[in-house]
Amino acid sequence: MSKWKASVLAAGCLMVCGMGVASAAEVRVGVIASFSGPYSHWGKYIQEATEAYVAQHGGKAGAHTVKIIYKDVGGNNPARARQLAEELVVRDQVQYIAGIEFTPTALAVADVATQARVPVIINNSGTSGILSRSPYLLRSGYTQWMVATPLAKWTAEAGGKNVFLAAADYAPGHDAIAAYRKSFVGAGGKIAGEMRVPLNTADFSTYMQKVREARPDYVYMFMPVGPLSVAFIKAYVERGLEKDGIKLLATAETEESELAGYGDAASGIVTALHYSATSATPANQAFVAALRKKAGATRIPNVASVSAWDSMHMIYQMIKATDGKKDGPKAMAAIKTLAWESPRGPVKVDPVTRELVQNVYIRKVEKVDGAYVNKTFKTYEAIKDPGVKVE
Repeated sequence: MSKWKASVLAAGCLMVCGMGVASAAEVRVGVIASFSGPYSHWGKYIQEATEAYVAQHGGKAGAHTVKIIYKDVGGNNPARARQLAEELVVRDQVQYIAGIEFTPTALAVADVATQARVPVIINNSGTSGILSRSPYLLRSGYTQWMVATPLAKWTAEAGGKNVFLAAADYAPGHDAIAAYRKSFVGAGGKIAGEMRVPLNTADFSTYMQKVREARPDYVYMFMPVGPLSVAFIKAYVERGLEKDGIKLLATAETEESELAGYGDAASGIVTALHYSATSATPANQAFVAALRKKAGATRIPNVASVSAWDSMHMIYQMIKATDGKKDGPKAMAAIKTLAWESPRGPVKVDPVTRELVQNVYIRKVEKVDGAYVNKTFKTYEAIKDPGVKVE
């Protein structure tokens, strides 16, 4: 038996056998996210929404006090993610872990989740199939297959014949291209070209030239939300592809917080996503109000914040199901039957894959009350992840 496995077993015994009263009174939740580095905005949004949810429930799940312990992974750093997960389990004795923005970091904590029998809710990684790496992995976000497939379907329905595919060169980007290609070609469309862009790319001018030369109807992009997305869209605007009649398709890249910087040229960009901040449902209005109470009256939620909010909802339901005790198997059994009204719309956990089943919204960048937003105009309901292979 490894030293770390022995530590996990000892910690588990301490929590269950020697600290029954303490663990029932205080449930610890670890959040691993990027609070520094180029993707620190992810950590900011995750923390704000996490704390807003806990505050809305008075800091308790039922009779149990909830304590959040934050760990800074500093970006896509698998080795550090695993180290932090081990620290949270052994030293901090957490019963649940959330956060995790990148596929490599999600995979890095899978063994920790299995060995410690601690449920881990992945907030962002968009790669299909990763939940199969551990029976204790869950996801509160979405996969690229879930959003790219309906977007390709809509493109064909809208009369698109020829699409160029551009994605960041890592696992979710590969999924984005594969998903869109399969659905669009299956609907009779043609792929004008494909390119995979290194994650450290800063200058997209040569890539835009390749798109222009292919003369597609649309260019479908997938980039991590943040600097890469901003750089791609700005290059698309500055290089005049929209004026050449090449329309832009995306998923989460047109965050409302970035739209003002794109100006009028962003108008008309069509995206597919599981959430729209403009939703008028009571659940979303309550979510936005709680978030703004925590983060300020001008805060606009994004995919990171809604994912963190829903991950806490999932954790609270597991806490209630286990009466605050450390019981990973019982917690996971309870989550597999969970369905609720999320700020994103109706959501349920697929009991076989543990992926979320959720609506995907086709949205268009439009000006509403003087500001650009992603306005929903079509809904594809109850989408299961098409990229998961069920054995």
